[in-house]
Amino acid sequence: MDHVPPENQMRQRRPPRARLPPPRAGRARYPSRVPGFVSIVGAGPWNPELITLAGVRRLARAEVVLADYLANPNLLFYAPKSAEIIQRERGPQGGPHLRQPELNDLMVQYAAAGRYVVRLKGGDPCLFGRGGEEAQVLRAAGIPFEFVPGVSSPIAAPQAAGIPITHRDHTPAVTFVSGYEAYDKAGLHVQWEHLARSAGTIVLMMSVRNARTNARRLIEAGRDPNTPAAVIRWGTRGIQRTVVGELSNIADRIDAEGIRAPSILVVGEVVRLRQELQWFDTRPLFGRRIVVTRAVESATPLVERLLDAGADPLLLPCLQIEPPLDPAELRSAVARLDEVDGVILTSRNGVEAFFDALLASGRDGRALAGKTLAVIGAATAEACRARGLAPDLVPDEAHSEGFVAMLRAHGALARRWLHVRADEGRPVIGDAIRAAGGEHRLVVGYRLTRPAVPETVVRSLLAPDEGGEGFDATCIASGRTAEHLLATLGDFFGEEDARRRLQAAPIVAIGPATARALQKMGLHATATARDPSDDAVLQAVHSLFVDHSR
Repeated sequence: MDHVPPENQMRQRRPPRARLPPPRAGRARYPSRVPGFVSIVGAGPWNPELITLAGVRRLARAEVVLADYLANPNLLFYAPKSAEIIQRERGPQGGPHLRQPELNDLMVQYAAAGRYVVRLKGGDPCLFGRGGEEAQVLRAAGIPFEFVPGVSSPIAAPQAAGIPITHRDHTPAVTFVSGYEAYDKAGLHVQWEHLARSAGTIVLMMSVRNARTNARRLIEAGRDPNTPAAVIRWGTRGIQRTVVGELSNIADRIDAEGIRAPSILVVGEVVRLRQELQWFDTRPLFGRRIVVTRAVESATPLVERLLDAGADPLLLPCLQIEPPLDPAELRSAVARLDEVDGVILTSRNGVEAFFDALLASGRDGRALAGKTLAVIGAATAEACRARGLAPDLVPDEAHSEGFVAMLRAHGALARRWLHVRADEGRPVIGDAIRAAGGEHRLVVGYRLTRPAVPETVVRSLLAPDEGGEGFDATCIASGRTAEHLLATLGDFFGEEDARRRLQAAPIVAIGPATARALQKMGLHATATARDPSDDAVLQAVHSLFVDHSR
């Protein structure tokens, strides 16, 4: 998901294609009523952890989100699921390729209709981000607005590349410059002579297309052609690329390495420090794009671990947690706890459902006095501890068969059990308890449905030569997750092509039961995590890309 958000803040959302009124051209007369409000928010330089807390807070209460393509689509999960969301595409790739006048009109139309709009922009909205221009449009239309600053790429990307843009031993100044010809066309010419004679670092944004021309201008204006230079693409992402050269040859290096936008160009002696300070791209999973298919509420810890390891995690949630169709059933079961000997909770969501129902009934953990609390998995056990109760029984092997073996070893199969779980699941535990003469009361604590996923997320799975970014592995937590993933990809690619694309990269099955479920679906798990814990999943991902490279 600051970052891919804390679990209790992440929300679901509708598909990104909002039903929008047709944009109005020119100075249209907008509806005459009390206006809404627009927050022009900097999303930071892609890494989801680099959005500010202020930005997260605005997204959490947004009614409409208008996002640029440089805003990480995983940030959209901060918004309420009721929010209307549209993410601008970089080009005509099947998505909403909106021009700036159309975006301006949409901001005004939504706000004039009384809606709270978050205009989500990559980096900082006012550092070559056209935030000032958008604010002028809003002010002219009588719409109140605010700026929410963001971490900007000309600061963050060089740091991620190990290049501090200022350093007491190298430079007393830094200059940010647009390398894009739009300013020249507007008559706002860069003063290349002054720029070339400065002793400071020069950071040119939007400069890949014009890198050769800009380097030539700097050299002709007096800058030493041997000045170190570096181009950084997708700064702060796990797929960041950095190419180092000199001012005289950096354009050749850009062409040879196939560097494309979004990139920035750094010119100055500080570039030499990369050899000493390189850090971001030395982490074990750097360059690996890992698809995480967990529900939004439970994905955050794994996404954070992948980010820390240098990967570029893509949250593509294939499960959505919903209340049971009949909440009264769980409330009734909780009211009758005196009729059972113990409670079985097999997931973190089951823990939340059970304890929420317990508190809603006016009771608390004391209602479990004298009863056995049995759970599956370290994450489930930790969720119980967070609610103030340590589980009595936790199997060494975090799956149903291991759980049954544990109950058998403790002579606990033939007891009366209340089992709170999702609406679907394997019958292994219930069958074993009944076969041993026990009583198994199964209650649905929550439902697992297939959520809507932003088209921009799915489209990014395309290979680079197809206009996407590809992916290196997919983590799948259950057979249900795999079914929903194939359905989501099938909606976009078609069923046969979706299966082919999914199997083209390694699949990490979270647990042996998931590996078996995948096999029944005709999919092969390249690696299997021993249990659902984040440590085990990370270890399985490492086995694909780290251990084999030694």
